Amino acid sequence: MYAIIACGVFRKEIEALREDLGFPFEAHYLGSGLHVDFDDIKSALQMELEKCKNFEGIIVAYGQCHPRIEEILKPYHAILIACQNCVDAFISRKEVEKKANDGLFFYLSPGWLEAWHDIFDRLNWGQEEARLQMGSFRGLVYMDTLKDAALREPELLMFFDFTNLPYQIMPVELSHFKSLIVRAKQSLED
Repeated sequence: MYAIIACGVFRKEIEALREDLGFPFEAHYLGSGLHVDFDDIKSALQMELEKCKNFEGIIVAYGQCHPRIEEILKPYHAILIACQNCVDAFISRKEVEKKANDGLFFYLSPGWLEAWHDIFDRLNWGQEEARLQMGSFRGLVYMDTLKDAALREPELLMFFDFTNLPYQIMPVELSHFKSLIVRAKQSLED
């Protein structure tokens, strides 16, 4: 059996893919805002990797959220999924670049939408600071990985109210995310 250690922003998508991934795994989800503090993410990852060291292999569903993430994983039979961040875990780099032709956008997934309050708190961002820090963005793209955008409108409006970023919905299939997980598992088998 494999272990998947993942950022909490990926929880619902990994659970939605559980039956389709084609291999048994035990999922371990870490806090969504750990990437804000490198010491916190390193400590949390190391503790979880230790707990999972007896699994057949460990798939780590994170982006490059720590500058030495590869070093953190090295002592374990673990592999990071091939993405820079949680945006290109869900959509390809090519899709991100295509959207960038329209300007700079901030991307939210369902997990990010649920966690943004905590993440902004960890950053010490109140409304004024968030608007200042996010002022260069043209808007927000909600990556609708769970096909629940209509139900998320109150949360999206709350984020808009806080950041002043108008939002748009981008339908996203989970096939890209699934392929990253499956390729990571295959790399562990080589």
